[in-house]
Amino acid sequence: MPAAKGRAWKMERASVKVAGKSRPRSNKYSGGDAARKPAPGTRQQIWVGGYTRADGTKIEGYYRATAGNG
Repeated sequence: MPAAKGRAWKMERASVKVAGKSRPRSNKYSGGDAARKPAPGTRQQIWVGGYTRADGTKIEGYYRATAGNG
């Protein structure tokens, strides 16, 4: 049997059919959200994703304190 090419690896990824949705949800990152979500107002820091400023400066992602914790 010849080796898989192109997008074959994407087709092998497990997925979950969600009621009411036309496309399945990927299981690729399911282990990362196993814990319960924190209650509103209890988090001490949040993740800020990387971005590019208007002047072209690239900023990498970083954690910052939430309002009132910094």
